[in-house]
Amino acid sequence: MLTPLEVHSKQFQMRFGRYNAAEVDDFLDLVGQCYDQLYRENAELKENLRLLSEKAQHAPEEYDGDIAETIKQTLFMAQKAAEDARRNAEEKATLIVENAEREAAAVLDRAEEKVRSQQKRLEDLHAQETSARARFKAMLEAYLEMLEDTDRNA
Repeated sequence: MLTPLEVHSKQFQMRFGRYNAAEVDDFLDLVGQCYDQLYRENAELKENLRLLSEKAQHAPEEYDGDIAETIKQTLFMAQKAAEDARRNAEEKATLIVENAEREAAAVLDRAEEKVRSQQKRLEDLHAQETSARARFKAMLEAYLEMLEDTDRNA
């Protein structure tokens, strides 16, 4: 059975800038199993409460009223504790999923930023290539003109 602390403190390994999907799925399966167990226990406690409540209502008068009231209060507290445990498990599972989604979105944002950065770098390289070609062409034209001038003067 997972404790709320174990659920809250679970850390997933990063591979290639992403969470290991199998590790997250395994952990969510474990959370689901624990939730199922708590759900069944809660159902059993509710059924026990119903049965004991019926017994307490139909109990012979020889039972002291204080004992019946104590039993009712104890059963009520057990039911409340089971419901609290179920609610806490649901909240923790929701937090885990939200955290994983948030971190996955952050990884995606970083990857998209890297793509944009590389696209900008590629555009800069294209601009540098165009500029270098223009300078080289101008230089060749200047040399050609110098050669032509030399031929005319010779």
